[in-house]
Amino acid sequence: MSRTRGVEASRASVIRKWCVMAIAILAGFSLCPAPTPADASSDAIENISRALDALERGLTDDSFLELQDVLRSDPNNALARVALGYTLLLSGRHKEAASQFETVLKIDQTCALAIYGRGLVYLKERSWRQAEACFAQAQSIDPKRNLETCVEYVRILSGGSSARTDEIRFRANGSTNEAEMALEAFRLTNAANYDKAAQIWSQLQLAAIRDGYTERVGCTMTFLPDRPLATMGKVLGCALDRYVVPAEAVETVRGKVTLRANLARARTVKLVTFLVDERLLGVTNTPPFECIWDTTRWSNGPHSVRIVGTDQFGAVVSEKSTLVIVDNPVSVSKGEEVGGDFGALWDRLWGLMELKPSSAAINYSLSLCARHRRDTEAEKAALERVVAADPSYRDASRRLAELYRRQNQAGVIRSLDGVGKSVALTFDDGPKSETGLLLDVLKSKGVKATFFVVGKQCEKYPDLLRRISEEGHALGNHTYSHLALEYLSTQDIEKEIFACQAAVRAITGREMRLIRPPGAHFGRKIASVARKFGMKVVLYSESCSKLEGTTEDKIIKHVIQTVSPGSIILMHNLDRVTLRALPDIIDKLRAQGYNFVTL
Repeated sequence: MSRTRGVEASRASVIRKWCVMAIAILAGFSLCPAPTPADASSDAIENISRALDALERGLTDDSFLELQDVLRSDPNNALARVALGYTLLLSGRHKEAASQFETVLKIDQTCALAIYGRGLVYLKERSWRQAEACFAQAQSIDPKRNLETCVEYVRILSGGSSARTDEIRFRANGSTNEAEMALEAFRLTNAANYDKAAQIWSQLQLAAIRDGYTERVGCTMTFLPDRPLATMGKVLGCALDRYVVPAEAVETVRGKVTLRANLARARTVKLVTFLVDERLLGVTNTPPFECIWDTTRWSNGPHSVRIVGTDQFGAVVSEKSTLVIVDNPVSVSKGEEVGGDFGALWDRLWGLMELKPSSAAINYSLSLCARHRRDTEAEKAALERVVAADPSYRDASRRLAELYRRQNQAGVIRSLDGVGKSVALTFDDGPKSETGLLLDVLKSKGVKATFFVVGKQCEKYPDLLRRISEEGHALGNHTYSHLALEYLSTQDIEKEIFACQAAVRAITGREMRLIRPPGAHFGRKIASVARKFGMKVVLYSESCSKLEGTTEDKIIKHVIQTVSPGSIILMHNLDRVTLRALPDIIDKLRAQGYNFVTL
């Protein structure tokens, strides 16, 4: 009898122990209450809205972080996944982008934007049939979207038949859809109707302008069969979060699934806990430690599964986490995503993902129209913008170099020859907000100078640039962004130079033939680019740089003591000490018989 009572007491003790452990485990997984649907929805809307703001500016890194935040809490948010796919596509990771679009289609097979996104990836990969099929399918699901132009674009590049040309032409008349307009302008250009084509390309040019004449953000039509889709966004170096992994990297499950703990290396496990998305699914202390998961009660899409094994003392001795895709025949409803704020975000993302002609394609086409009209200046202006956006586009860089070399001769200038007792005052880095004060001094003294201007400053202060030009001063190129050129590739140097050329031409109508590298740092790459385009690199014989910001007397003394006939004097626009010293510098040099010339 005593032995029986002892056994029963032992069993009761074990049962109590397991109950305590189970309660502890259950409590451990219920300490953090899940957010209410309303809170989660509001947070997702804010995150996705900020992500789309970032995408509009090409800030794919910011968009990436916002969207991963959404997907950590809601892996099945189709809108966030499509936006993430687009983010990856813009950053050059098109295979991962395709996986995100495919994951969305496991959540909702009728998501037109995900199908369209997959079509963009196929277009990027030059898979013509698949791209056309995706665009046509997305159009049939969402008829209000204008995707016939995408189909037409694929047919043009792939050399396929184009049965819709007349309809596209009709719709393009008066259309504001950029893809339609570009297809019509492309047709007119190929038909040698250059005047009408130029009218449409010029309208598109205005829509495509960005600071620095860089390529526009987004997915753009290049009209190049070998690279039909340009994608512009910041390159992403970060990896996807484990809750956002590509669809092909995880197992797909449906119906009732048996989850089983693998305890081959954890013999001391006494209790196993099963969790899905950190929600408790089941607890068992009975080998073979299995749990049935009815996936039909869960939404289609990715879910995290975690299996935890503990010993008789409650210590974790085995733990495994994995991600699976639930793919049951009946798709989960998108619920509130189809309307309200989510609906507005879907429409906004559609707008961002719409195909538009690339800046390089637009301006190259304008250059062809100008060449056939024998308008050399218009041809150069258009080609400058092509090179600013993409120096590798067709033969734009070569053609522009030929046009520049007709009028210019390359060389390096450190001082002036054959100008008698003359000197040149040069000012780098402007225009700036107070450049007008410098111009006032020069005007009052009747002196003309040479301004080496920075492109982004020209765009910021166009009125001051016009005043510099209108008051008879010479203009030189100091690049668009004032970067150290020798650390850039040759193509990026061309971009920097011709973004500045394009900015100055757009504001003043003038073409610059002089370059001064930032910091006057002259090296092999800059020399090569200057030779190619027949442009002169201007350095200096006297520099005030080290004395600027000190005292007026030091600057005046330095200039007067070092100057000689033909000197090129480097100063900065706008150093306050230089500004105050300038009148005396001019007066003292004149008193010594010097004249002032421009370069």
